[in-house]
Amino acid sequence: MLKLSALQSSSTILIGSILFFGLIGFYIIGHRLRLRIIKNKPDQLQEDLGAISGTLLGLLALLLAFTFGMSNSRYDARRTLVIEESNAISTAILRTDIYPDSMRNLLRGHLSDYVEARIEFYQAGMDVDKIIMEYKHASDISSTIWSVVAAYARVDNVTTRTAELIPALNAMIDVTTTRRAAGESTIPDSIMYFLFILCFCSSFLLGYDRKNKFDWVVVIGFALMLSATVFTIMDMDRPRSGLINMDQSNQKIIELRELFK
Repeated sequence: MLKLSALQSSSTILIGSILFFGLIGFYIIGHRLRLRIIKNKPDQLQEDLGAISGTLLGLLALLLAFTFGMSNSRYDARRTLVIEESNAISTAILRTDIYPDSMRNLLRGHLSDYVEARIEFYQAGMDVDKIIMEYKHASDISSTIWSVVAAYARVDNVTTRTAELIPALNAMIDVTTTRRAAGESTIPDSIMYFLFILCFCSSFLLGYDRKNKFDWVVVIGFALMLSATVFTIMDMDRPRSGLINMDQSNQKIIELRELFK
């Protein structure tokens, strides 16, 4: 059963804001700690930490690239599956035209309900209960359509109809499972938490490595760009919410309503 973790259910804007201010805070803490130690023991702490900072920033860059690649590949896969589902439903709707009017009207009525259920499935957003309800609703309708077509195939002498429609229905039904699995496949929370820790540690060490007065413009710019990058990674990994979503792709399924007019 679908269940969102605390991280996945939290607002990406809120997480990005916390990360932004946290980065600034850790930088200030690191800088003040370094100044205090230098003041108390000026001869014991004059070494340059550039090599360590460079290594840590390199590790941070590597993890950012890795997580960005994961979120981007998942986003592309989800978008492709929405288009595939739209094509599969469209094919099933069009192939009902080869049936007699009574059968055609019956199937189109069920398919119209199915399209509405799939639209509601996406528009449920982050409401887990509604997502599950609409998924089951669409599954029940597809089972009904399959039963109607299977029963008709037993008495229909024209096997071409069955040979054309059943593969389309199979594709239409199968892609829903694939799409749901792709939607539930996100970057593991453990990787994201490690990324947050690495961001804070890098900020702290950069502040600690600076011996003189730091430039607020540089600090804010660093925190803003890093938090914006992490925000983009998380936003792209959540297709149902945020600025980067699947609204444009899902519009292809909404356009299927035109086939019933």
